[in-house]
Amino acid sequence: MKKFMKHILRTLSILAILSITVYVCFGDTNEVKPIYCEMFPVPFMFHNGSGYTAIEVGHDGYIYVGTANYGSSAHLVRFNPKTYEWEDIIDAHKVTRESGKGLDSQSKFHAKILVDGKGIIWAATKQGNENFIERPEFGENLTGYPGGHLFSFDPKTRIVIDHGILRKQEGIMGGSIDKKRGKIYYWSDPKQHFLIYDIKTGQFRDLGSIGGSPRYTVIDKKGNVFGTGRPGILWMYDPEADRLYDLAVRVKGPGQYKDPYAMIISKDGTKIFAVAIGGEYVMEFELSSISFHDKDPDTDGSIICWNVAKSYPEIAGKPGDQHAAVLGKDGCLYYPNVIDKIPYLMKYDPRKKKTECLGIIKIKNNPELNPLHAQGACTTDDGTIYMKFISAGRLMPYSIVRFNRLSAPK
Repeated sequence: MKKFMKHILRTLSILAILSITVYVCFGDTNEVKPIYCEMFPVPFMFHNGSGYTAIEVGHDGYIYVGTANYGSSAHLVRFNPKTYEWEDIIDAHKVTRESGKGLDSQSKFHAKILVDGKGIIWAATKQGNENFIERPEFGENLTGYPGGHLFSFDPKTRIVIDHGILRKQEGIMGGSIDKKRGKIYYWSDPKQHFLIYDIKTGQFRDLGSIGGSPRYTVIDKKGNVFGTGRPGILWMYDPEADRLYDLAVRVKGPGQYKDPYAMIISKDGTKIFAVAIGGEYVMEFELSSISFHDKDPDTDGSIICWNVAKSYPEIAGKPGDQHAAVLGKDGCLYYPNVIDKIPYLMKYDPRKKKTECLGIIKIKNNPELNPLHAQGACTTDDGTIYMKFISAGRLMPYSIVRFNRLSAPK
């Protein structure tokens, strides 16, 4: 019995030492300074606690936000940064004269909100509560989901136009705009078809499946569009060749490749910055490294991706949820990283090839709130960054938050 007790005490002592060691290695979150932001809840009558990538700043300075209203009608609303007032711009069912419910409702403005050269706001809808197993919207059921609509809103005239359904019985996601060519690019869900809308002619085109589900798509200065495709693949659409290409990703630097979730084009248009959910590194895709070949029957070429810097704060010791990202006016990448329910704000500086933890995100005057689920972000001309967070129960209402002049060039 005495030997047994000695063994227990020795084991407990070792565990105590190990726990102290772990504490010392990973530290206390109190050591990380807070970074405060202002919170502006989206009026509850326009949603039921959720929204996605749909956020952008217009030429008029308003912040345009798309909501999710599961089983009912999504809304496009806008926020006045000067008066703090919200305004309802588009009620999807009212404009389309649809009344679908559940999966068959126009219940999400999910795709990235786009702004063309004239300041026109473009937004697109998606179906509601997905049934990922049975996919009941497939087929020709006239009572099913009609398909996602494309809308435009002119802030000067306040005219809203429904440009119609882009692909029958599928929702619209992604979103990039070529202002020079007057083309808008999306992809459809769930069959993942690449869609092109010509602003001048009002015509739609479908180039077929891209094989992946990128929340973010990016467009470079040449008008090439990029997104994540099949595992290990980055797809590219070349508007000059009018063709989709599959590029095999060749990884450089430490660690393994993980398909990115949030992707942002660099300030000079030569690289794509990206982070993955649970990904260990910030990634840089070198657009100059793209090469085409016919050696591999499964791809059309390749692109080099550098794992350039750890994506998470050193104190956390592991990566977390990286759903959203945005390019600051200073050319740096900003993104939230939620680890063990702690929301860190990260900054990647491409000049230094380093990441920096700016702090734990805290709501000014509301320290009890916990912004956990970031879904989208945008940057204003003065470097202010807005991020959208969905509801976290009682801990956080569906809101946008503001980091004043966070990315202003120095």
